[in-house]
Amino acid sequence: MDIAWQDFVARQEVLVAMRFSYFGNSGWKSDFSKTKAMLFEKDRLIMRMGLLRSLPLPSLAAQTDQNFHLMVLCSYAMPEWAQTALAELCAEVLPEGKYTVAPRRYGFAHFHLSRFLVERYQTGPAIQTVLDDDDGFSTDLIASIRREMVELPPMADAGDMRFISFCRGYGLDLSRKDPATFALYRHRYPYINLGLTMMADVAGKNLFSIRHRKTPQQHPCRIVEGPPMFVRSVHEANDSRVEVSERWKPIADWRCDPTVVERFPYLPPL
Repeated sequence: MDIAWQDFVARQEVLVAMRFSYFGNSGWKSDFSKTKAMLFEKDRLIMRMGLLRSLPLPSLAAQTDQNFHLMVLCSYAMPEWAQTALAELCAEVLPEGKYTVAPRRYGFAHFHLSRFLVERYQTGPAIQTVLDDDDGFSTDLIASIRREMVELPPMADAGDMRFISFCRGYGLDLSRKDPATFALYRHRYPYINLGLTMMADVAGKNLFSIRHRKTPQQHPCRIVEGPPMFVRSVHEANDSRVEVSERWKPIADWRCDPTVVERFPYLPPL
């Protein structure tokens, strides 16, 4: 193994990119993304903040490797009360300096992420992964990113890209709203945004600008099977078209499942 490459990966901060009700072009296909009235409707924003508090933020706070930074892309057009509440919520869960709430104007999400990468890291490659505001990571996701990244060939030039796809995770069905009915499922989805990690030059492509099902297959990429590494939620206000399917395998009495308790400790209390 290349020692210099191993040391480089070990030192790199992992950027976790999140979109919170961003009004612009960001790859969303839901009706909510098309109009401000729907996107910024008060009850919807309150619900999204509840999910943010319950899933992604505690999953980051519980990481065994804390060398990461969360960038929350939101919108200047979002109501002021919501912008304030979003910042306060992040501050409640994560230490100062561990996150940036970044309100931006209407535009392309990949452009705003690119500018943030350059501002934070100046030059060279950066490790990026995506976490939606209603999903969560296993407690060892950041540590696993480093472990898998060093197994890929070192970056040779500015145009190089490296990818990891953690393809096994959980689906959490919250659609009936009653906690007694919440159901957890196992599923496998390679190359979706959740569980996908990318290393690329900060001035080049980023995770919001690639074709996440095709681009990784054109570059060195590790498909990681192993244990579940993420949880996707299903609810009435999903921004993606995720839904429970035959591919999802239910977990009986999931709140007592040893793997869930150990690696997703924020799920059983829901």
